[in-house]
Amino acid sequence: MSISHDKQKELWEEEHKKPFVLLQMDQKDASSGIQRFFSWLTARNPSTNLAGIEMGCGKGRNSIWLAKQGVKMTAFDFSENAIAEAKKRAKESNVDKKVNFTVQDATKQWHFDDGQFDFAIDCFASTDIESTEGRAFARNEFYRVLKNEGFLLVYTLSTDDEFHKEMLEKHPAEEKNSFTHPTTGKFEKVFDREELLDFYKDFEWVEEQRVEKETEFFEKKYQCKHFWLILKK
Repeated sequence: MSISHDKQKELWEEEHKKPFVLLQMDQKDASSGIQRFFSWLTARNPSTNLAGIEMGCGKGRNSIWLAKQGVKMTAFDFSENAIAEAKKRAKESNVDKKVNFTVQDATKQWHFDDGQFDFAIDCFASTDIESTEGRAFARNEFYRVLKNEGFLLVYTLSTDDEFHKEMLEKHPAEEKNSFTHPTTGKFEKVFDREELLDFYKDFEWVEEQRVEKETEFFEKKYQCKHFWLILKK
């Protein structure tokens, strides 16, 4: 089964309008992986003038948190519903002057200058780009907008995650290591290490960790072993 980009966007608009499956995407607390990355980054670079960009930011929980830490953030998503809510939450948190939320499709030309950002974030975003071409385009745009020696955080799904392993077996999509979500119908891409090594071969690998945690899907507990990677341009 394949899915069009327009259909994937439509399904995400519905999820952001009324969350019913990925409830963690509606949370206001930043992902633990983002907080871990910021601690790592500031230990290496204590500058108070960092500029970052987040792809597929959803309702903005990560970028709002980073803005609260003093970072000048740019964040985008292709969901108009998500960005409208992100702007509202940024204003409520008094950081609307520190974070610029915009509607932008990751698979189309990004409206940002070359070499503009100190760091970039892909927090489970590329996993929802439904084509290899789209993911490659987003990766190349990350490389373009990063400053020389800028960092890219890739926090993503693993074929070692129990739930995703089950989904790959029960609901496989056409592409290797991908599945169609049984409830939402959305495409999701899961990665093994060799895929990631090849995909990001133009970046320098700086840090590689596996984040082991327990999560819940359909009222059942699963063990996760996500990839947490820091790459450098």
